[in-house]
Amino acid sequence: MNKVIEALKKNKRFLISAHVNLEGDSIGSQLAMKELLLGLGKEALILDDDVVPEHYRFLPKASEISNDLGTKFEFDAAIVLDCPTLKRTGKVADIITARNKPVINIDHHISNESFGDVNWVDPNASSAGEMVFKLFKGTAATLTKEGALWLYIAILTDTGSFNYDNTSSITHEIAGELLGYGLEPAAVSETVYERRSLSDIKLLGLALSTITMTPSGDIAHIEITKDMLRKTGADIAKSEGVINYPRSIENVKIAIFFKDDLKNQGMINISFRSKGDVDVNKIASAFGGGGHAKAAGCCVKGNLAEVKRKVLAKAEEALRKGKI
Repeated sequence: MNKVIEALKKNKRFLISAHVNLEGDSIGSQLAMKELLLGLGKEALILDDDVVPEHYRFLPKASEISNDLGTKFEFDAAIVLDCPTLKRTGKVADIITARNKPVINIDHHISNESFGDVNWVDPNASSAGEMVFKLFKGTAATLTKEGALWLYIAILTDTGSFNYDNTSSITHEIAGELLGYGLEPAAVSETVYERRSLSDIKLLGLALSTITMTPSGDIAHIEITKDMLRKTGADIAKSEGVINYPRSIENVKIAIFFKDDLKNQGMINISFRSKGDVDVNKIASAFGGGGHAKAAGCCVKGNLAEVKRKVLAKAEEALRKGKI
């Protein structure tokens, strides 16, 4: 963290980015990072490959997250948040590489490849938001109520409302301090999790109908296809918590969520969750992905049927051997 702070002090203009398929942690940590930099008298631009999902657009200054990949913004250093690899930023990676500027890598994924010139990787942190909070403390930058909201949502969503194993006593202490800025936790939770359209509920119904158990009963999987999205007109971003349904089934050790990639034809996005001792990061890594021991993901080329066959076979192997 100290090396990150040194880099923040040394440079003047920063490009901030995070992974494709934006969610609560990547959005909240980026917005908070920009506030921190502005508070230090720096200049900053948030640039992402994807747009902010509709259900996060209520966040203050969410409209300041740019998707203009033709930007002429000149920066001294790039800050990449919540990404195990630079390529997870999508086309923004090309911009960062082309400018040949220092990269500051801030992440909490155990699979992080330490791709930056400065790397702060803390697998024990609940979220990138938790790490940015520590930067506020380390730099003595002023945290506003808006900043507290961004960081609280980053932590709330990446811990599954403080239910996942990545939630620590430190996480609760930080969340408690953030609530001290006048946040209303019930209102925040309702806004993030409970505001859904009829189309979104119909999509959930179709997805739940696909839940399937493997013969062993140890693996449950669920899927969302392009056809389901066409039928319902739903927002794919609202599927963020779908994997929790197969994960909640009694005796299931691994839950897997297969989802058609809407931007890349012939690609399937896959999320893994583990309730047992199986390290799903290793399963995801076998397909070029990564994440945490109990929550990971990857993207695999192929049609849904063949991708499911390959991934389920690898998951079964992991259960039999206890490793990949």
